[in-house]
Amino acid sequence: MKLSGVFGSSPNLAKNERFIGHAWGLAAPFICTLIDWPLRDLLGPASILMTYLLGVFLVASRYGRSASIVASLLSAPTFAFYFARPIFSFAISDLENIVGLAVMIIVANVTGSLLEKSRLQAELAKQRESHTNALYRLSRDLSAAQDHNAVARIAAEHIDNEFGTDSVLLIANTENGLQIQTNQVLPVSLHNIDLALAQGAFEKGEVRQQHPLSYYPLHGSSAVQGVLTILQTEALVRQSPEVNTFCHLIAQTLERFQLAAQAREANLQAETEALRNALLSSISHDLRTPLTRIIGAVGTAIENDAGLSAMERQELNQSVLDEAQRMSELTGKILDMARLSSGQIILHRSWNAIEEIVGSALNRLDKHLQDRPVRTLLPDSLPLLWIDAVLMEQVLVNLIENAVKYTSPGSPIDIEAIALPKRFRLSITDYGPGIAKHQQTRIFEKFYRGATETQQNGVGLGLALCKAIVEAHGGLIQADNRAGKGAEFSIELPLHAPPLLAESEALGSVA
Repeated sequence: MKLSGVFGSSPNLAKNERFIGHAWGLAAPFICTLIDWPLRDLLGPASILMTYLLGVFLVASRYGRSASIVASLLSAPTFAFYFARPIFSFAISDLENIVGLAVMIIVANVTGSLLEKSRLQAELAKQRESHTNALYRLSRDLSAAQDHNAVARIAAEHIDNEFGTDSVLLIANTENGLQIQTNQVLPVSLHNIDLALAQGAFEKGEVRQQHPLSYYPLHGSSAVQGVLTILQTEALVRQSPEVNTFCHLIAQTLERFQLAAQAREANLQAETEALRNALLSSISHDLRTPLTRIIGAVGTAIENDAGLSAMERQELNQSVLDEAQRMSELTGKILDMARLSSGQIILHRSWNAIEEIVGSALNRLDKHLQDRPVRTLLPDSLPLLWIDAVLMEQVLVNLIENAVKYTSPGSPIDIEAIALPKRFRLSITDYGPGIAKHQQTRIFEKFYRGATETQQNGVGLGLALCKAIVEAHGGLIQADNRAGKGAEFSIELPLHAPPLLAESEALGSVA
């Protein structure tokens, strides 16, 4: 809908309307005369005057006050000439007719004025309704915009639809320089944009004009967000308040993007600072402790080398080796987490049996599991998994180490697996105190350590690493409490159809 249909009539249309109205104002008294003349002997002067008054009223209701005044002023001499005695003369001898004419003219003018006001109020209400609908449509579309390119496109479309003119949105970049968005194709009428003038409107916050273009600054709550360049038209000049309202809505949307970007940046900085503090805290505690022990053991070996027995030397060497291995594991987890977070680790998938991966993980942890029974429930019918065996083994090692760390010595650990219709489920369950409800999701966060972990070693990356590896496989890892047992960590992985080659090889090996 163009401007002439939304916000009012064009000048030519209004001029034609006035001409037609005045023509009807001239014609109405003669039409009334033609109607009343055959009935002049049956109707009294008062009834004939009411007929003229009705004609004036009809003209006023359709064409307004100006046309009704013409009709009323012409009705008086017409009535006097044809119906007031003596007829065919403008002289009026009867006082009643003179009073009737005067009353008719007054009533006609008052009625015309009231009808004119009513028409103007109705037209104004219609314009306001159309203007409100236009603003609603613009606000609705802007609220769905996802970036600056979408805002620029929506702004140009709505200004063309509502005002019937071309426009282009210039948005300020980080250096407060105006630029045209990449998705905007400038119409021919806007090829002569003066960027220097637009920059001046942006910096001063004032509307600048250079025929035929106008540069409207987009005022946000705290700063100017850009400049809307519009091809000026005669109709647009009369609708300056509406244009300003459009500019305000566009500025609010741009400011919303700016505030959202600032919020994201602030959150990122806060998260980065929290991760940095957590990493420094973990390194200062969990890496400094083995370093201190290594330094102490080596110092003891150097100072008392002659007085140490072979058994004591072996114990010192073993202590140095254990602490060095612990440092290596912690450093490896940090590096693996960094690589997974940056997406630099590529999965080397192959078809693997879960029994082999579980067995390999238990062999790596043989020293830690000497006093613990590990019960495995792995049916023979389990399908092959399309996974990275090395990384998935690391997941099992981390989960079993976690169970060993937070349960009492000698308590068992259960490892179960089951094949669901479309997924594979593996669970590791311990017989410890379980996991607090508020920690069941947070324990997978990087560097998170619960209140019960203060006496335990680690940087809080083991479970975060498990989550990253499982999700890289398209799977899901969850923590819960098993009734009658302790904490349960369950892994679900998608099942893939094994290749035909693998099936034929399996049949051959059986034969």
